[in-house]
Amino acid sequence: MTDQPAHTPGHWPQGDAEIDTMLEHGDLERVTPSAEHANLLMSHADGHLEAAEPLIDVHPTSAFPLIYDATRKAMTAILAKQGVRPYARSELGAHKAVQQAIQAQLGRAAGVVRPFGPMRLRRHDTEYPSLDDVPLTSGETRQAFDDATSIVAAMKKLLPRLGPF
Repeated sequence: MTDQPAHTPGHWPQGDAEIDTMLEHGDLERVTPSAEHANLLMSHADGHLEAAEPLIDVHPTSAFPLIYDATRKAMTAILAKQGVRPYARSELGAHKAVQQAIQAQLGRAAGVVRPFGPMRLRRHDTEYPSLDDVPLTSGETRQAFDDATSIVAAMKKLLPRLGPF
């Protein structure tokens, strides 16, 4: 634990204990809260979605990582504004830490980010393919795009309402 204030107004009241535990276990680390960094990540998320959409029917395997990264960056933007980030050498894994931190804070509203888990696993298959993997289809990639678009929109809506953790 640090001597920084644990919580300030403007963040979700739920999930505090889980975020504290993630900080203690090294799955997350404290950084300077930054609205500018959060906005940069959101801009990247928008760009990834824009770049991915025309590829969905042409080459779903190329579109999928962009779609996934849009979602991950939008969720990471929330953490950046709060002054935490996933720790790269976390035993949990940085991408899973983002998912867990956001779900903990959203509580009952976590359904909006639930598609990220299966998307994270599927993205792994596209980045590290084997001959046994089922190829991505345009339909599956379109669904991921729609889910990612919803997640990015939800994170954009939440971002202005948050302060440091």
